[in-house]
Amino acid sequence: MTEESDIIAANLDLVARQAILDAKGNVQAYELLAREEYSPTEDPFLASAQVLVKVFSIYQLEQLLDGKKAFINFTNSLFDEKTLELFPCDRVVPEFTITESPSREFLGKIQYLKKAGFRIAIDRFSGKAWEVPLLPWMNYVKIDVNAIAAADMQNLVKLVRAQKYATRMPLLIATRVETREQAANCFAAGFDWSQGYFFMRPQVVSNRHVGNDQRNLFQLLNLLSGDGPIDEIEEGFRRDPALSVQLLRYLNSAGMRRGREIDSIRQALLVLGRVPLQRWLTLLMFTSQGPRKHSLLAMASSRARLAELLRQESTHLEQSSEALHRSFLVGMLSLVDALFDQPLMDILKELKLHPSITTALLERDGEDGVLLQLLESIERGDYPAMQQWATRVGVPVESVNRLALEAMAWTAALPR
Repeated sequence: MTEESDIIAANLDLVARQAILDAKGNVQAYELLAREEYSPTEDPFLASAQVLVKVFSIYQLEQLLDGKKAFINFTNSLFDEKTLELFPCDRVVPEFTITESPSREFLGKIQYLKKAGFRIAIDRFSGKAWEVPLLPWMNYVKIDVNAIAAADMQNLVKLVRAQKYATRMPLLIATRVETREQAANCFAAGFDWSQGYFFMRPQVVSNRHVGNDQRNLFQLLNLLSGDGPIDEIEEGFRRDPALSVQLLRYLNSAGMRRGREIDSIRQALLVLGRVPLQRWLTLLMFTSQGPRKHSLLAMASSRARLAELLRQESTHLEQSSEALHRSFLVGMLSLVDALFDQPLMDILKELKLHPSITTALLERDGEDGVLLQLLESIERGDYPAMQQWATRVGVPVESVNRLALEAMAWTAALPR
């Protein structure tokens, strides 16, 4: 088997990236492409949506992009500007393969994206009469140099350079560059950047991922479309630890925390807002990879609920609703390293949670750290340790057993 087929067989989420470099060989951006586990999607917009969801909800963004921009391809007839607005305009470059004379609707969408702060690229520019008026709207112009003669390539460069631009002239990117001579010719002809197999074949980047519960996603979307109460929406996330982690990653990756430290699922939902949440969940519903199978999810759910119940019954710990929400989140995240097969420190750095949550998870310190010590002693069946930590928490040992059974019953009742 090839390296790529080995990865696909391992049931991982896959995104391929290809570097875009300048004349000095420095990586300036990446084009991201979908690589599916089962079969390639026939829907171009869905393929692009899958890339966006994976990059901003599943992957560790900086490991994938290393601070660079992400070019993601769409066609002029298959994209939704409102969905694109869910993602950070300083990181995502929508790249359009324009297959026909653009409609007024398409031009309106481009204007909308420009006003929203996006930088736009046109792919496979060939100098057609209806392509040229689009150039002033573009920040990047991609030309497939493997499909044209050298003289035609130079004529296209001159055509782009000859237009009048209100601000900066778009950067020219040569694509499908396959030989050293071809690369040298492109830069000599006036291209700013280049990409192709000569520089880097698309690298398949894998990431272990536990799929979302489709039924839960559907119920959440129904709640959002029907103006359901925040309590019920929050409960939907409490049922699905993987979905909650993806929400926290998305908030951080998309730059939507607005300087706040997130200390509960409820706060994350309020920061995001109902309409962006509905669009994000819709993308997840169409791009998730199937039903969850991992028993760790059930354990994480049970830990989260038990941590909340123990705090509720405690005579020593803070009883505010914020503290209860925080304990639930700590319990849920306590197994996140095993769920996503990544070091806990790396995940917590990425999520940028409230310091008390990070301290509890890494050092078992603070009130929630003590709760975690109690949870772990229960799971180990270490009765002396359980007595010790139950006393610290302020919950009688006989109550601990009852609450543990309640938490397991709550988890067993969750939709599968």
